[in-house]
Amino acid sequence: MPLVEFNGKKPRIHPTAFIAPTATIIGDVEIGEKSSIWYGAVIRADFAPIRIGRLSAVEDNCVLHGHIFIGDEVLVGHAAVVHSCKINNGAVIGTGAIVFSGAEIGERTVVAMGAVVLENTKVEPRVMVAGVPAKKIRELNDSEVEILTWGAQTYADLGQKYKEQNLDQEP
Repeated sequence: MPLVEFNGKKPRIHPTAFIAPTATIIGDVEIGEKSSIWYGAVIRADFAPIRIGRLSAVEDNCVLHGHIFIGDEVLVGHAAVVHSCKINNGAVIGTGAIVFSGAEIGERTVVAMGAVVLENTKVEPRVMVAGVPAKKIRELNDSEVEILTWGAQTYADLGQKYKEQNLDQEP
């Protein structure tokens, strides 16, 4: 069963969230309103809690483990690894990126595809970081920040379409 109770802790999923049937969610996990967890994602809260806000998306084949806070309107791109960190509202974690223990990603910030945010790194709001290790490339302008909000809403809407077609797993 992809929703797994561990040490007496069951995943708590808002009824409007979309959870793909091949996603695995273990232990002390909370997933907010109209968020979506896509195919092959693993969210494992066996050591510490994982909190995911509203309108956030964890895309296909992501791995989330450790003490994690993900705010509202966050996109975690395909095959990203997120470990024991904080990702603030409206941020985007690009495909294949890694965000490691103790890191904090600022609001409306983009971590580029394949970037590696090292342990305990604090990334300021409204910037793009890229590379290994991730470094600030530039600040984001208002229209780019607007696109981040559009992306989060797009995934929330897509998750709802999947729910309407009964393609989700029963929490």
